Amino acid sequence: MNFLDFEAADFACDESFQRYCLEENDTDVLFWESWIARHPEKEAAVQEARYMIGVLSARQGSRLEQLKHLKDGIARYDLLHMALEETPERNASPSARRTSSLFKYAAVLAGMVMLAGAIYLFNRYKIPADITSPNTSIVINAGNDPRKTVVLPDGSSIILRKNSSVELAAGFNEANRKLTLTGEAFFDVTQHAQYPFIVHTAAFDIKVLGTVFNVSAYAGSHEAETALFKGKVEVTLAGKPEEKIVLQPNQKLTTNAVTLPTPAAPFKIVPLDADPVNHKAREIAWVRNRLEIENEPLEVIAGKLEKWYGIKVTFADEAVKQYRYSGTFESETILKALDALQLSYPFNFKMVNGEIIISK
Repeated sequence: MNFLDFEAADFACDESFQRYCLEENDTDVLFWESWIARHPEKEAAVQEARYMIGVLSARQGSRLEQLKHLKDGIARYDLLHMALEETPERNASPSARRTSSLFKYAAVLAGMVMLAGAIYLFNRYKIPADITSPNTSIVINAGNDPRKTVVLPDGSSIILRKNSSVELAAGFNEANRKLTLTGEAFFDVTQHAQYPFIVHTAAFDIKVLGTVFNVSAYAGSHEAETALFKGKVEVTLAGKPEEKIVLQPNQKLTTNAVTLPTPAAPFKIVPLDADPVNHKAREIAWVRNRLEIENEPLEVIAGKLEKWYGIKVTFADEAVKQYRYSGTFESETILKALDALQLSYPFNFKMVNGEIIISK
């Protein structure tokens, strides 16, 4: 199969690609990570497909049924094109290609009930691209959310852990790519030949060329660490600008003022700590924390939400308990999880005295 001919909808219909997006099969994850790395020209189509899979995973019913609706929508588009005898030319203008693409997605969406509402939800929470200022720095806080995802103007993405923050330097992506981290964050950095990506912390600075890594550097903590998963980073310890430490993938650098108090041993480098069950690195367990739902009644889901978020959920109507949903939710807020669920099978909810009440 020639995946280079795939568009976003084609990727979204591929069951192996779905398993990769949902991290359901390690073999599929490894295959697609490798394929995407070898074909950066398909990045836009891959990202669109990932958004579509994310929408599918929040809809009611089984994922196989959702996939059938998606394929039906694409088939409807192909039949309509044949009837109209219109085939987009490869050398068509960019505006014509965009129009054709929008036309195809309109047909795809027609085969997926409530998908438009789910896409609205995605856009509703998207971070604005114009996030920097040439004259002042910008601070982004995760607040009390378990984690917050931010897409920077250069295309890099950051997942901030609860109560963590980053401060983007003035002129970020225009004159530099420097930021300061307090707390913990997971970085997926895009390449930029002119401006290297620099992360400042109290314990060390990290210079990045294009990589995936995690940094833990909480204010007041004796320990700070950076764990590298892909690419290469150069670490410079605070007060030692002449000493450059280069990390390789699956390595972690740790500084600890208590266990490593002497100038002769200011840091240590160790392999990442893999979980013996799922073989994932423990250093980013907080990023991978997910809630899986597969065609379950809302009454059962409510019990999971109570344990997951630590908040009481009750029902004002018996009938709504039997509404069924499938979904994969990252650990956002419980309100956002309920927002996503109600798009596919509407219900109402409200917060009263620290308790969530669900009704028709």
